[in-house]
Amino acid sequence: MKPPYKYIDPAVLLEAASQDMETFLELSATFLEIAPPMFERLQTAIRIHDIPAVTLESHSLKSTVALVGAVEVADAFGRIEALSRNSALQEIRTLQEQLAELYAATEHEVRSSIEHFRNQTGSADGATTGN
Repeated sequence: MKPPYKYIDPAVLLEAASQDMETFLELSATFLEIAPPMFERLQTAIRIHDIPAVTLESHSLKSTVALVGAVEVADAFGRIEALSRNSALQEIRTLQEQLAELYAATEHEVRSSIEHFRNQTGSADGATTGN
């Protein structure tokens, strides 16, 4: 039985991995390695008013989360990116809490999908969980 996902669509990454489960698990683990530091850099850039960094990190995150089929959070990062290009820092700040919640839910679902698909394949390789 396929677990329900609200924020991601594992089929998107599975398609990018050419339906290869090992590659899917490795790419999912890579997402968990690279996305959290990117998100932290975005949060810091917003806090210190570094508009070029907000633009860069939101653009990078938009593409990164799209790879795991996270359409809603990708759209949110796209809004942040567009706002940053207009130096609309106050508007960005109003979206910051919602963005943090969406991102956290996305990351959680990626972790859950790794567990689900690892259990399906019988893989016990802890390296694929990002831990």
